[in-house]
Amino acid sequence: MYRASITLNCATALFVDDLFNSRTDYAAPYKTSEVFQTGRQLFDIWKKRCADFHPGDEYDLVDDYARLLKLQKWYTWGDDISTAAASTNNTEKPKAPFTADLPEAYTYCLDALKRFDGKPHDEIFRIASEIGLLGEHGIDHENPTTTYTLKSIPQEQFSGLHLMCLMFVGFKLTQPDIATGLDFNEAYQLALEAHKASVH
Repeated sequence: MYRASITLNCATALFVDDLFNSRTDYAAPYKTSEVFQTGRQLFDIWKKRCADFHPGDEYDLVDDYARLLKLQKWYTWGDDISTAAASTNNTEKPKAPFTADLPEAYTYCLDALKRFDGKPHDEIFRIASEIGLLGEHGIDHENPTTTYTLKSIPQEQFSGLHLMCLMFVGFKLTQPDIATGLDFNEAYQLALEAHKASVH
């Protein structure tokens, strides 16, 4: 295990040196080590896979590393939790997506579009993701007096519904394929039309 850790450190050093176009030489201490050749192989495997990376390739990358480091017996792959849950509850009726009252959702979606207009993709995604994480512990969308704050927007307070609309619009703009479980499409389209009209 110690040898595997040192070898991975070597691969990391090679990665950093490559990242900075050889302006650094963090791999220097490893070049006379017995782990250098294996570390180089690990780095080359990563570089080759990342050149044409597809979702799910990370599992193959772990298996490649485990074979090279002889760690196959140290782990096993389990079923995807969501897949397992779906297979055990396949007789249940699918849960309908959350739909909010249209006027309020429209107002908040329009606010989100104005708020995100001109902001970098990463900043929008960071805000939407923070709300998504907050939602894992539950967001009260029914009580407008219950308010929340965000680290990414610390000066303001938001109702639960406002947050959900911010998240919905944020992911629409950055990761439209993410399933949020929110059905704000009608409100979003109306807000998008109004926003475009106000901009032009």
